[in-house]
Amino acid sequence: MAVASSSSVKHENGQFEAAPASNARAFLWIATATLTGAIVMAMELTAFRLYAPYFGNSIYVWGTMISVVMVALAGGYGLGGWIADRWPDDAVLFWIVLGSGIYQLLIVFVERAVLLKLWQMGDSTGPTLATVIIFGPPMTALAITSPFVIRLLVREGHVGITVGRVFALSTAGSIAGVLGTSFYLVPALGSRMTLQILCGASIVIGVGGLMTRRRSAVLLLTFAGLLFVVPAPKAPATVIWSGESVYNRIQVVESHGFRILVLNDSRFFQTIEKVGSASSGFYLDGFALGPVIVPAKNLLVLGMGAGRSIKVTRAVAPEIDVNAVEIDPEVVRVAGEFFGLPKNDPRLHVHVADARPWLAAHEAKSDLVHVDLFQGGPYVPFYLTTVEFFRLVRARMTDGGMLIVNVYDAGRKHELLESMGATLKVVFPSVEKLAVEGGSHILFAFAEKRDVVETAARLKEGGSFAPEWVRDLAQKAAGEIAEFVPPEGAVVFTDDRAPIEEMTRRMLVEKRGNEAAK
Repeated sequence: MAVASSSSVKHENGQFEAAPASNARAFLWIATATLTGAIVMAMELTAFRLYAPYFGNSIYVWGTMISVVMVALAGGYGLGGWIADRWPDDAVLFWIVLGSGIYQLLIVFVERAVLLKLWQMGDSTGPTLATVIIFGPPMTALAITSPFVIRLLVREGHVGITVGRVFALSTAGSIAGVLGTSFYLVPALGSRMTLQILCGASIVIGVGGLMTRRRSAVLLLTFAGLLFVVPAPKAPATVIWSGESVYNRIQVVESHGFRILVLNDSRFFQTIEKVGSASSGFYLDGFALGPVIVPAKNLLVLGMGAGRSIKVTRAVAPEIDVNAVEIDPEVVRVAGEFFGLPKNDPRLHVHVADARPWLAAHEAKSDLVHVDLFQGGPYVPFYLTTVEFFRLVRARMTDGGMLIVNVYDAGRKHELLESMGATLKVVFPSVEKLAVEGGSHILFAFAEKRDVVETAARLKEGGSFAPEWVRDLAQKAAGEIAEFVPPEGAVVFTDDRAPIEEMTRRMLVEKRGNEAAK
């Protein structure tokens, strides 16, 4: 480099050293560290939502992704110090930031193709490779900023104050990035547009810092303009609506005569119904057995989704009063718009809330309780599977009431099913099980002691007043329902220890192995 910039001078030994900077220049450097800190955290949060349709949103995806991000940041900090010592010229810094933005721009074009290539690699390998490819390089580049800025500012000799100030402001930027992404960018604009905004911000910072160089304004306009020609990925023809909420990526799919609600992980559905038919043929039909087995005047639904369990219950008990709890307001809206959930039904009360806190705050008792709390895939939030949770559910049930729980366990050993049943047995005197197609199982837990023979008799006789498809379902269930007896050593889930995600992960690995062997 023949000529040093205004922010550095060259010593006789050929090394560059920081020269005194103007207050405006110092402000620009610190602002850069603050803004890049915000971008890094915004990218990290966006990654969670970006990955959900491909890898799910289990703790394994979170842990893997965060670990790779931390490696990228550590590498960027170390590399930033090394580069800054050799070329303490802010032009180098802004070229690096601009390079990060250019890489992000390329990723915006190809991220979907990359994720489609990796999605079958599981919830550890897939997110690891995805993060290395999509977020590793730009995050490493942006992490260079803080040590570089510190190097530029230490000319005054106040190293401690300088380091503290830069990291404090960078952290403040990170906080702003977390809050802005969590409460506005992703919910309001979606993950893809959020990535484009972060890309544009990186380019603006890089080029803005280079504005004293010629043609920088042209570069800014060129790269910023490219963001407006990024083609939005075309949704499959089967997707009739898609969007994002604070909690989920949501799709409404119509295929082969079925309408399906998909939350996050596209390999699993939350609700499925057959268009023009009261019966879908899937596990949710089993909730119609509730009023066949026990007389019920009111129903509590924890995890409403699109309201399918309410529909099938009302096919048997049309006058039943329903309280339904659903954490995602956008799912509630979709249920009304695409799945026919009544909006002005005086016998239906929908509460937008998390199931467990809502239960703790409401003391009304119900004859029937539905629990279907999978979070857009095969994983269930652990605190909704524990003894403490089911004790709270039992306290909200009448003495003759019944709880129906959906459990997805496609594994050969049924480890997860056995633990869920064992947990219920701690709270309820009688638990019965019914296998459904596709790895789904239904557990029936009774507030009072009950013989499975009585349940079978009710299914054989009590379905006579129900629609034909419910009678057929009840007759089949009468011959298959069985008392649940927990095996010795089955894990009982508690708030202190509930390894349900570990069990679910083992089950999914086994399931993938079985599918690959076919």
